Amino acid sequence: MSIPEFSGVIPITAFYAGMHGLLAVILANFVLFVRLRPRSPEWQASAAMRVQANFIENVPIALLLLLVLEIQGMPMIALHASGGLLFLFRCLHAFGLGTIEGPNYPRLIGAQGTFLLISVMAIACLASTLY
Repeated sequence: MSIPEFSGVIPITAFYAGMHGLLAVILANFVLFVRLRPRSPEWQASAAMRVQANFIENVPIALLLLLVLEIQGMPMIALHASGGLLFLFRCLHAFGLGTIEGPNYPRLIGAQGTFLLISVMAIACLASTLY
């Protein structure tokens, strides 16, 4: 399989970068909302900050991997699946950690799903160098 010449157009990564950029703004505003709301449970302010920090820690590397895979000519369906799953996993994590006290499935699925997806995309990037 030959790698197509890069045209400088990356519409799939651009779409998911935009979606995650908006989600980052929502998460930052959630931190402000929880901190300013007098009746928030005590645990929720630190949880909201952890949601935002985990997002900032994981999403850039995932989007970078998505970009590399798009440039390398990964099939469009795989790119959309990766970008869509990343968005779903980050939303699950935010919901689980930010609104439910203690361990829960949305938080677990969101965090572990993100790690698995980053691992799969990283392996795909490595594999793309073999041909």
